[in-house]
Amino acid sequence: MEQTVSEFLKENPTYLYDHVEILENLYLPHSTGSAISLVERQVAILRERNKDLRIKLELLSSQAIKNEERLVKTQNLILAMLNAPTINRLTQILLTDLHNSFDVEFCSLTILTGDNRLKDPEAKSAPLCTAKKQISSILSSKVLCGIVREGDTQFLFGSAASKIGSVATVVIGQDSPIAVLALGNRDKNFYTADTGTLFLSYLGSIIDHILQLLIKKSYDQECQSQ
Repeated sequence: MEQTVSEFLKENPTYLYDHVEILENLYLPHSTGSAISLVERQVAILRERNKDLRIKLELLSSQAIKNEERLVKTQNLILAMLNAPTINRLTQILLTDLHNSFDVEFCSLTILTGDNRLKDPEAKSAPLCTAKKQISSILSSKVLCGIVREGDTQFLFGSAASKIGSVATVVIGQDSPIAVLALGNRDKNFYTADTGTLFLSYLGSIIDHILQLLIKKSYDQECQSQ
């Protein structure tokens, strides 16, 4: 067996150099003779792999820092929204923070007024029946990212619609749509089918919860006034 291996290596002197996966697992004492070059090669391989590992670790560390920053920003946004006394104030807090803290280029929150208690004269709103006709494809998708019809962007963003290349939307409301949060960007490739939607879905759930609290508050005030 040893003779066979020896003869094979003599006939193929670069075999170990070319097959890194074998060289990595060899025991090669750093002494004299031709073994020195193999040791040096092995060390070089390990150094290169360590370099790759360091790069990956730095990337993971950088991503962890970004995730922590986003978590803090999200917590601050949620606390601010929970203190909103009205739907209009909730909308102002949400859109301002998305623009300033999360660098969202265009954003809108459209309240779908199928319930009279959702009506706020100062908040952007539209009848639910109208929304079902004009943005049916968006309402049928809980979360949607990509390019949508011109009529959809017009409904969601109004006068800014012509500037928007791609959108990310989340429908708010579990049983029936009560609002649509829409993010927009000039770049047609900014929001795509591959865009992660975890943050958007989470934010939609929080807004749904706060809107339900405001609805309950409105209902309680109506009961007290009667």
